[in-house]
Amino acid sequence: MNPSFEEDNGKLRCYFYPKGNFPMYNWTSGSEGSIDAFSTTLSTKCIMNPLNDSFAGQKPRTGNNFVGFSNVFTESVDYREYVRGKLSELLVVGSPYVIQFYVCLSDFSNTASNNIGLVFINDKDKTFANVDPIPLKPDVNYSGKPITEKDKWTLMSFEFVATKPNLDAFLIGNFFSTKDTNYQILTEGKPVETYLLLDDVTIYRDELVFDLPTQVCKGEIIELPSISKTGFAGSWNAEFDALNSKSYVFTQDKSNPKRQFKIDIGITEGLDFDLITYCQNYEFYIETKFKVTSISPIVSYDWTINNTKIENKSTILKLADFQNLIKIENNINVTLTNEAGCKMSRNIIFSNRNLCKIQKEVSPNADGSNDFLDLSSFGGVDLKIYNRFGNVVYENKNYTTEWSGKLDDNTLLPVGNYMYQIQNKIGEELSGWIQLAH
Repeated sequence: MNPSFEEDNGKLRCYFYPKGNFPMYNWTSGSEGSIDAFSTTLSTKCIMNPLNDSFAGQKPRTGNNFVGFSNVFTESVDYREYVRGKLSELLVVGSPYVIQFYVCLSDFSNTASNNIGLVFINDKDKTFANVDPIPLKPDVNYSGKPITEKDKWTLMSFEFVATKPNLDAFLIGNFFSTKDTNYQILTEGKPVETYLLLDDVTIYRDELVFDLPTQVCKGEIIELPSISKTGFAGSWNAEFDALNSKSYVFTQDKSNPKRQFKIDIGITEGLDFDLITYCQNYEFYIETKFKVTSISPIVSYDWTINNTKIENKSTILKLADFQNLIKIENNINVTLTNEAGCKMSRNIIFSNRNLCKIQKEVSPNADGSNDFLDLSSFGGVDLKIYNRFGNVVYENKNYTTEWSGKLDDNTLLPVGNYMYQIQNKIGEELSGWIQLAH
């Protein structure tokens, strides 16, 4: 985080920084030693200006800022300073990483050295309370010839595979004693000190990683990103198909050898159903009827009656259980969710008049009362009507409200009693008598 030290709290100093006052966001000292922040935004008279000849004497590699830290080599005291930074996320165990940062020897240094290393820690770990070499083995370390360059930045580059969990911070510095460090005295002076400048710290996951699902609901559109989660650009072999399961291959741009990522994305059959109504034992029911069977189990049933959520963990709703919510006109909604995360909602609107009741009379006189045989709440039934001689005078395989006391040719039947036979959608049979009056 803040890899080039460009974000600061506005409290840059002209001279050295006392302990606990480091101004760069997400950076601090890793021990009791006090590291320094350099910025070209300061006056050139300031020691903390990178171009001040008395100390750093080097332009930032990028931007305006960089930091500095010291290592002193003596027979009696090994003085060490460490730069402590944060990662934007925890390291992923088993994943490869590339670690890169740039160092430069300051004009102030009279000694060059090697042993420039990095160790990962947890950001909650406390600062080391001394100025001795921190007793940690670096995860990566430069152990080559001493870095002597004062006029250019030298790249430190390492490959690393994470093996420990819960690591989201790191320390950069020399983790070795003087006797185990290769140092080279450039000019005579005391103390024997290597003062290193540090800029452009980069730690990234060196693999193609995408946050993509392996199952998608049919018809749902997802984006295949052109840049991996780990920052690599490239292209896919095909556009996403919302209707068919497919394999997709991402090829990284300008990678040698060619680096690819493959993922199989399956299409889960979505939820497709209707709400049907029917009567059973003269009670009103609403049920979800699937057009296509989902291969993924239903895990959530969310019912509402007139915008009030109810507890009903089933595909069937018995209205009598919620009579307190029923009005003259009603709106019932259900949203089902399957294990794959697919959702589908349906609603039904109905009137609370004569629900699952069969009227005793039909009087087609256009007065608005009993003008027809109303069986709409039964949800469509197989209806037959007989006269008193046992002859069928009317029949309908999906009856709701069509009969008003007439034959099929629209001839009005005589007044009297007629028998009905009903078979509803669940196979229940009902029969009785109804009076026709004019």
